[in-house]
Amino acid sequence: MAGLTDRVLRQLMDEIGGCGAMVSEMIAAEGLRRRNRRTMEMIAGFPTQTPQFIQLFGANPEALAEAAAIVSSETAYAGIDLNMGCPVPKVVRTGAGSGLLQDLPRLAAVVAAVRRSTALPLTVKVRLGFSKVNVLETTRIIEQEGADAVAVHLRLKSDGYAGSARWELVGAIRANLRIPLLGNGDIMTLAFALEKMRTVDGVLIGRGALANPFLFREITGQDTLESDWGGYVRRLAVLIAEHYPERKRLGKLKAFTRFLVLSRPGSRSWKRRIFLSQDFQEARGFLEETFPCR
Repeated sequence: MAGLTDRVLRQLMDEIGGCGAMVSEMIAAEGLRRRNRRTMEMIAGFPTQTPQFIQLFGANPEALAEAAAIVSSETAYAGIDLNMGCPVPKVVRTGAGSGLLQDLPRLAAVVAAVRRSTALPLTVKVRLGFSKVNVLETTRIIEQEGADAVAVHLRLKSDGYAGSARWELVGAIRANLRIPLLGNGDIMTLAFALEKMRTVDGVLIGRGALANPFLFREITGQDTLESDWGGYVRRLAVLIAEHYPERKRLGKLKAFTRFLVLSRPGSRSWKRRIFLSQDFQEARGFLEETFPCR
């Protein structure tokens, strides 16, 4: 979800409503402790109705603790989420993300260091394991080191996003914990979300919310009208134009649209049309034509 759960998406989710909490895109602890210009731009706050957590990643306990302290003292984020599940090779090579699932002493040191540096609510996201399941051990360590909740993407790092998430394992994981367990993986429909919410304390929805931005609201019992989609794509284009320079707008719109069309009839032809667009206004016009407001 890096590059996607940016201010644009979070502002849209907040305006639509229904989401219990929002999590930022991954923020490098080293960049934050050094106050890198781009990093500081990425964490810039904005008014929301929905609590926002900032998601930090890294492998250096000291850097993560310093970053968490900055978040606590200088921002309005409601909590901190530690990413220990990202499978992207360039992240894993540094020992961060799901790389920490191979180094449990360091994983423990990271959680403990961040816990000591902040009083904000602290959550940690992991996968089932790196190449074999060790989630009972990792989640127990996370609880012992003071996290307030743990989220599990129910795949191994080695799975990437292939195959089906192994939701059959949540019972054993939950029985092993005293802190809340959040489940993640393959939540693309309302029916699936409601089914899985009976097995965990909460669910995390990523790609599913990009495919259907109204999914959180639907979980609360609200209906989605066809005209809501027209309003969404128009607001999406407005926010992209507001927050990104011209040279980045088309790429951003394509990135969001890649998921948006997953849930729609005729998605293959739509994707081709959008991805062949040569400029932002052309793609924006096609979306507005495809998703009428009435």
